[in-house]
Amino acid sequence: MAKRLIPLLLACGLLMGWHWFEPAARRNQKGIEAFRQGKFAAALEHFLSAKGLKAGAPQLKNNTAAALYQLKKYQEALDEFSSIDPAALGSSAAGLHYNLGNASYRLERYAQALESYKHALLLDPDDVPAKKNYELTLKKMREQQQQPQQQEQQDDRAEAEKQKQKYEAMMQFLNQNEKQQMEKRKRRISAAKNEKDW
Repeated sequence: MAKRLIPLLLACGLLMGWHWFEPAARRNQKGIEAFRQGKFAAALEHFLSAKGLKAGAPQLKNNTAAALYQLKKYQEALDEFSSIDPAALGSSAAGLHYNLGNASYRLERYAQALESYKHALLLDPDDVPAKKNYELTLKKMREQQQQPQQQEQQDDRAEAEKQKQKYEAMMQFLNQNEKQQMEKRKRRISAAKNEKDW
């Protein structure tokens, strides 16, 4: 679900017009290198350090969110992605919406994820992974809607079974009680027959 995280990271330094001698650019580049190597905790440290120097840079926010996402800190990643103005990313705005959708999906906020994927597809209609994730999210939402109905049906069946067991237990008790009554009557009748005529 995170196919756009790396391409956005690579473009970040170029989009910001940074120069290599800038401290924030150097830290960002170190973070990108760590991210590529799968060292997401180190990448996050570098991105946060760079963000400390240029707090409002949308590309640094995006990089930070990407690292948080890879560390499975989905709520923090979603918060960070949400703080980015899509217009500030220009052509990478579709990727931002895609990543917002991924973070929302991981948090099981399927309606929010669906909306984000829809925005991504509006900006880039040829985005196959966004289409797949849109369909997957739609499927999850349908499953969620069906679950209460299925649960209700299961509850109804369980209640009917409980009532049936109660009825069967009551019928068994009544049958047993009736048998006992019949035996008592037979004893009275047989006791009367055993008497001798004098």
